[in-house]
Amino acid sequence: MGFIFGGPTAWKVRKKGDLVIAYHWINGEPAMCLYPLRKRLGSAVYAIPMARAHEFVNRKGYPTPYLAEASVKAAIVMAMEQDKSTLYRIRDVILDGMEDLIKMPPDPQQFSAAAQKAIGEATLFVNGKKSVTGEITAGSAPPSGMLH
Repeated sequence: MGFIFGGPTAWKVRKKGDLVIAYHWINGEPAMCLYPLRKRLGSAVYAIPMARAHEFVNRKGYPTPYLAEASVKAAIVMAMEQDKSTLYRIRDVILDGMEDLIKMPPDPQQFSAAAQKAIGEATLFVNGKKSVTGEITAGSAPPSGMLH
């Protein structure tokens, strides 16, 4: 079974320029996953697990010396150019994304439970007659039978 980065298992997904930042649990650990918006031949996802976040930014949120080296590695993994502007964009995305990585729930079960919390109720009327009623939950599909 494959894994879809940025898909329904992501806690959060955002785009910054030509990079996508998706927050997933990899081997049970929160991780920031970077990949190019347009897939390049030979590209892969560059993941930063929460346990290694301190290697990229210090306690005050400033970049560490390792971040420059990691930006080069990320560019290589994502099959991107290793020019100054690309490396700066990668560093910028990593710095901006650290706050979300730190806020990420420690395990997907907490995320899944929150997604199943009822936030409302919906009723579908067809030709003026009540067809289906059901709960609306954050992050879930419409109730069974609501859409065909």
